[in-house]
Amino acid sequence: MSRNDVFIVNDSKFESIVLKDILIKSGMNAIISDEHMIMKDLRNIKPAMVIVNYIMKDMTGDKVIEAIKKRFPEIICILASSSDLSKNQFIGYRIDEIIKIPVEPNHIKKMVEKYTSTQKRLCMHCKMEIEETFYICPYCGEKLKNRA
Repeated sequence: MSRNDVFIVNDSKFESIVLKDILIKSGMNAIISDEHMIMKDLRNIKPAMVIVNYIMKDMTGDKVIEAIKKRFPEIICILASSSDLSKNQFIGYRIDEIIKIPVEPNHIKKMVEKYTSTQKRLCMHCKMEIEETFYICPYCGEKLKNRA
């Protein structure tokens, strides 16, 4: 898991590009995906965070987040919407935060810092804390990532 990787899940290319630009300027590595490919993408790249648009053509962001959290509970999941939403509307869902789009760059930067500054890398197999540079978990011996 890289503390700098963030997936953007949105069916609007324009919103995705704008959010990607803001995240890059905040020091993050932003990767654009969509509601159909995100689960496959998460098998290859384990980001620190996923920002999911609420209203998309084929499904809603809260359902996408539930699927992500079921398989990857350690990933921070942010729900983004142009509507005013509150966490009270999603009781029982594992949504870490809700942001309103368009979002101020400073708000994104603070949110990213809030979650990534305290996040530790865990082995996805044994859940033990490991260093960012490890390729193989010293606790369980599982391969963590490919060498460059």
